[in-house]
Amino acid sequence: MINKKHLPRMAVTFLFFFFGGSSATWASRIPTIKLSMNVSDSDWGLVLLFLSIGTLITLPFAGNLIKKLGSKKSTLLFIVLYFLFLIGIGFCDKLWQLKLNLIVYGALGNLTNIAINTQAVDVSKSYKGQIIGSMHGTWSIGGFFASWLGAVMIAKNVPPFEHFILYSSVGIIVSLLLFRYLLLDEVKEEPIENKKKSQYILDDKNLIILGFLAFFAMVSEGTMTDWSNEYMRNIVKSDKKYIGYGLTAYMAAMAIGRFISDYVVRKFGPKITLIISGTLIFIGMMSAVLFPTLLTTLISFIIVGLGISAVVPIVYTLAGNSQTTTPQQALTVITSIAFIGFFLGPPGIGFLAEKFSLQISFSFISLFGIGIIFLVKFLR
Repeated sequence: MINKKHLPRMAVTFLFFFFGGSSATWASRIPTIKLSMNVSDSDWGLVLLFLSIGTLITLPFAGNLIKKLGSKKSTLLFIVLYFLFLIGIGFCDKLWQLKLNLIVYGALGNLTNIAINTQAVDVSKSYKGQIIGSMHGTWSIGGFFASWLGAVMIAKNVPPFEHFILYSSVGIIVSLLLFRYLLLDEVKEEPIENKKKSQYILDDKNLIILGFLAFFAMVSEGTMTDWSNEYMRNIVKSDKKYIGYGLTAYMAAMAIGRFISDYVVRKFGPKITLIISGTLIFIGMMSAVLFPTLLTTLISFIIVGLGISAVVPIVYTLAGNSQTTTPQQALTVITSIAFIGFFLGPPGIGFLAEKFSLQISFSFISLFGIGIIFLVKFLR
């Protein structure tokens, strides 16, 4: 018999699984869609920029909207719409249609991320110690499963549209079934002094540092999600049947790392964990650049996945417990800055790859690992 106390945690965890799988489902078919659109690396980088435009559009109102609707209703509404616009990506056969769809898809991704992480913060308050890492670990497991499924779909020549309908249909059904177990937000009247503080949220230096820590991690994550398959195809020159395993290895490592991260944070603290994370990102990226063979690249992607895994859960936990503002507002700042990195990173990689090479692009991303190590010393 399952203890009712654990039902909200289980519900949010399953939603993280399908949420993570949605972005990986799209990412796994990028080579197919890019080829069908017949665009260059730099032009494709510009296409990916439309995802970040969607994120930027939601920046001014996301926190207040989710606070008004409540994170419970917001989570269901936005994740269902997110799945529907994933199907829309597969439906697009013209570049302008894809760009418009990606704007909405990026906006819904940001809104879903804030809503579901607000739920995660609320659930975690009834447990001792950090548990968000395991929830984000399930997000990565969803990404791992979806990237593996994408590799299978590519091998069987299944069109993206059919692939996306299959995944989104299951995701929508599960989301509707789990809605009843999500938590209602606590209704509390904010003290007047806190209301004044929330108007100057960007003056909170610690919150801004947390935002940039997440930004550096998400630039790396976006690069791995959107370009690892291209790296396997163009630089490693692996056989078609192995192309999808770069993303799969990375996703698997990130999932494992996130489940381990809660224990590591409790044992060593967030600062030491972040330093370890930044070091692994740098080592993994540079190894992939210096040794671009099939085996070494897969190992390098695993190292990068382990490095990225702990950063965002740590940042979200610290932001969700901010004394400056509400969890929704704090997570809006962090998530918006982070997702700008997630979506700006891949287009930047495209421009650098066109101008120099994909290896040079990956070596540039390795510097973001150094940036994480540098910022930690300023974190309170």
